[in-house]
Amino acid sequence: MKKFLILLMAALTFQIGRAQEFHFTPKIGMSFANLTNANGKMAPGLNIGIAAEFPIFDDFAIEPGIYYSMQGSRSSGFVNIGDMKVGGDATFDLDYLNIPIYAKYYVYDGFYLFAGPQFGFNVQSNLDVDAMDFEGSEDIDIKDWVKVFDFSIGIGAGYQFDMGLNVSLNYNIGVTNTLDFDDFDLGGEVGDFHWEGENYRNSVLQIHLGWRF
Repeated sequence: MKKFLILLMAALTFQIGRAQEFHFTPKIGMSFANLTNANGKMAPGLNIGIAAEFPIFDDFAIEPGIYYSMQGSRSSGFVNIGDMKVGGDATFDLDYLNIPIYAKYYVYDGFYLFAGPQFGFNVQSNLDVDAMDFEGSEDIDIKDWVKVFDFSIGIGAGYQFDMGLNVSLNYNIGVTNTLDFDDFDLGGEVGDFHWEGENYRNSVLQIHLGWRF
């Protein structure tokens, strides 16, 4: 029993020592997002949040975080206005609260690689339709056709400078379907934007700048 208590105390002391190496890093950056199978273009958006770093070994750490991420996709096609069909653009504005949990490995000096799951929760969903040669645009709430939960796998690399500056690049690969088209009906307002089908998943490239404390 005494040996067990000694080992337990030693383990707790070690963990407390490791906890002193805990860091947190506020980050801000850009997302370049698209939806697979949507025949769309990447839509830029803001990505902002904070990450924590829990060292496990000298070169290995766990990095959970929480981010507000503006994602979506841009498509070109036609908009039905009365009896006319005119060219236009449609933009999916899909905002998420994302919670990644990365395994982080320092390869050399401040250069590191990371990968892990990301759990996303949709907080805003709009479809912005802009018809060319016509004033104004139509902003359609599509939250009933966007799934609340999103799961993806993130992979990336970064560099941690001694002074505190952190730069990173990551790509999030969507695993779950983003849109639910079982009841997708815009009442004939929007035309040929190639949204038929399934397996619309988030595909997001992100660049971050941060400062580690």
